[in-house]
Amino acid sequence: MLWCILLWALCPRVRGQCDKSPDSSMLNISVTYNLPTFIANSTIQNLVTLSGVIYVGAVNRIYALSPNLTKLSEYRTGPLFANESCDQHSPGHTGKLDNHNLALVVETIYDKGLFSCGSADHGVCRRHVLDDGASPKTVAEDVYCFADYRYRRLPGEQNLVATPAGSQVLNVESNVIQFFVGNSEIPDLKNESGTFPQLHTLSVRKMKTSQNGFIAFSNRWYLDLIPSLRGNYYLRYVYSFHSGPFTYFLTIQQVSRDSQAYHTRIVRMCSSDLEIRRYVEMPLECICTSKRRRRSTEGLKVFNVVQAAYVTKVGNDVNLQKQLKVEEGDDVLFAAFAQSKPNSPEPTANSAICVISLKHINNLFKRYMQTLPAITCCIKLMRTLLDVLSHCKHLFEYRLEVTQFVQRLEYWSKELTNILVTSITVAQVHGRTVAYLGTADGRHMQVKSSGASPHVNIRLDTKPVSASVVLRDPNHPDGALLLVTGNKVSCYIRINERQTL
Repeated sequence: MLWCILLWALCPRVRGQCDKSPDSSMLNISVTYNLPTFIANSTIQNLVTLSGVIYVGAVNRIYALSPNLTKLSEYRTGPLFANESCDQHSPGHTGKLDNHNLALVVETIYDKGLFSCGSADHGVCRRHVLDDGASPKTVAEDVYCFADYRYRRLPGEQNLVATPAGSQVLNVESNVIQFFVGNSEIPDLKNESGTFPQLHTLSVRKMKTSQNGFIAFSNRWYLDLIPSLRGNYYLRYVYSFHSGPFTYFLTIQQVSRDSQAYHTRIVRMCSSDLEIRRYVEMPLECICTSKRRRRSTEGLKVFNVVQAAYVTKVGNDVNLQKQLKVEEGDDVLFAAFAQSKPNSPEPTANSAICVISLKHINNLFKRYMQTLPAITCCIKLMRTLLDVLSHCKHLFEYRLEVTQFVQRLEYWSKELTNILVTSITVAQVHGRTVAYLGTADGRHMQVKSSGASPHVNIRLDTKPVSASVVLRDPNHPDGALLLVTGNKVSCYIRINERQTL
């Protein structure tokens, strides 16, 4: 069981050794721990925090919890009859529908608010205004549909946000509330009503100043797969994040329309754009080799499908700074990859944790944009490329897709064999970088960047650990890690970690 430090695609080739963990471990992994928990009435699908309150999005419920996981309030989101939903996109809907929590997003620009987007509302969001006082207000008060059938406001396309196939919804706050949304497209996926509207693949929208819906600035507020691919091409949005002037998405998708192979791509857009004007994407993979050979492919392992990711700032871990060639305070991406089954996006139980700086990612984007004439054989230009610089201050626009791997860059790496990592969170503890990993078999593990084997490996549940993880007080050594397995939230208190480091 091993930990990986770095991956990458699209640079001069450098190889390092992929360390193997010892066959036996000094850890007793049969020990069970009685952690503080909260049990919901149904499957938990999203988890966020705001002002010390934990909000849990589950099927048919939203819960507000205290830091010690005591229930403060509960709001029923379903099951819903058609006349209770936020829209009219439900022909033939006569019974009640369970309301799956497709997205849960917080905002602090206007009032402290919570957005919940549900399947029974066909992707439309409800806005919950939260108390700004000392005691938390119940989630049930001050709830507004962003397109409410009862008031005869038919939902516009801008208000249809999330899809049952899986959505990444990122709120990038400046002086407005701005949602960047990536909606997965999984062929042959059936939804419970059979009538869910087809949502745009990638979009950006702004909340109205009246706070009762979203608005788009032009017909260029979204990008879709071309018509021949919709319903026939696998595209899943896995993770989204904001760093500097950019918004990013990580996706799993087919290598091409005619290929049965799958890989990961990273997508970048300008956060300041109210239209999708400056868009670029390129492939990303994690590589391990077992030999110290620069040009040999012997023992090479490619981990092609991302499962979970986490962006954080580099702390005072000097070793990690040297490995990544970054400075304290730089943003870095930690990503859990897996090897997929042949001709399938489904992961196998073979994982690797890869790390790269956002500065390096942007340099790669810049390099490919600047060398466009030299690599026209492996790019597809969707709009004229006029701006070749890696920032968002220019008036020009571009939409660029790098479609092939050219060369690869690899640093020292380690892998987690016979383990499928499903969640990852990272924190600095006493000058060390520690990764907190969840697995498909319900385990919680901790690995430090300089260690080959986990120094913590405990059983949480028999169900997979969700990618929806919250790290409270990441800069505090006794901060809590909130982990979801099925309908349970567990609270792991990060205390006395100095002893294990």
